[in-house]
Amino acid sequence: MLYFPQLSTGAMGQFPLRWTDTFRAVTNVMMDGSMIVSADAGATGVAWDIALAGLSDAEEATLQNFFESVQGGLDAFTMLDPADNLLAYSQDFTQACWVNGPLLAVTPGVADPFGGTTAATLTNTGQAVQSLSQQINGPGGYQYCFSVYLRSASGQTVTLTQSGAGSPLQQAVQALPGWSRFLLSGATGTGDGVTFSIALAPGAQIYVACAQAEAQPGAGAFKATGVSGGVYQNCRFDQDQLGMTATGPNQYSCTIRIRSTVPPTWEA
Repeated sequence: MLYFPQLSTGAMGQFPLRWTDTFRAVTNVMMDGSMIVSADAGATGVAWDIALAGLSDAEEATLQNFFESVQGGLDAFTMLDPADNLLAYSQDFTQACWVNGPLLAVTPGVADPFGGTTAATLTNTGQAVQSLSQQINGPGGYQYCFSVYLRSASGQTVTLTQSGAGSPLQQAVQALPGWSRFLLSGATGTGDGVTFSIALAPGAQIYVACAQAEAQPGAGAFKATGVSGGVYQNCRFDQDQLGMTATGPNQYSCTIRIRSTVPPTWEA
C-alpha cells in the first residue's frame, strides 16, 4: 500500500497547514412547496494545502519519487492527517474498533480529565496480562506518538505498546491517583498496520481517557474523534506537478495539495 511520506523530522507536514472539509446537501422541492433535504455522502471530502520549506536533497528526492510513483494525480494513496488523531472513538473504549482481552472489563461513564464523563475503568479480572488495543491502517516504519490519560487509586503499572510487523516498542508507566498524560514515541516494525495498546497486569484496575495517536514524534493537544480517525484512503494529488523550488544548497520548497473524497477510517 502507498502512503504519503513523512519528513525526516518524523512529521507529516509543516506550518502553515490548511485543510478544507467539503459537505453537500441534496434538496428536493415538492409540489406543495415542502422540502426534503438529505446529506450527499458521495460529495463529502477533505483537501490539504501543505506548504513545505527547508527540504533537504533527500526529502526532495523522496517527494519527487513518490509523486512519480502515483503518476501525479492518477493513482490513489493513503494520507495520515498531519493535524488529527489517527484513532477512532478516542473517548469511547466500548466501540468495536477497540479490541480488549477476554478477561478485561471495560466500564464507561467515568469522570475524565476535562470535566466530562468520557473516561472508562479497565479491570483485569484474569490471571494473565490483558490489553486494550486499536489498529490503524498506517505504515509500521513511520514515527508515531501514542498518548493517553491514566490514573489509578493504587498506583498501578501499565504498559503502553506500539507494534507493527517487527519488534514492538514498549514503555511501562505508573498511573497515580491523579490524571496524568503518558506518551510513547518512536518508530517500529514494517509493513501495513500499526497497533497501539494499553496492557494491565493480573488484578490491576485503572482509569483511562483521551487516547490519541499522531504521525509525529511528539503529542499535540488532544483531539476527540468519533466513528473515524484521521487515516484517509483514496487520496490523490490535486496538481499536475510538484513545482519544487531550489532556494539554496540542500534547500527546497513547494506547496502540495492533496484531496480525498472518501471519509477517514479506522479499519486496517
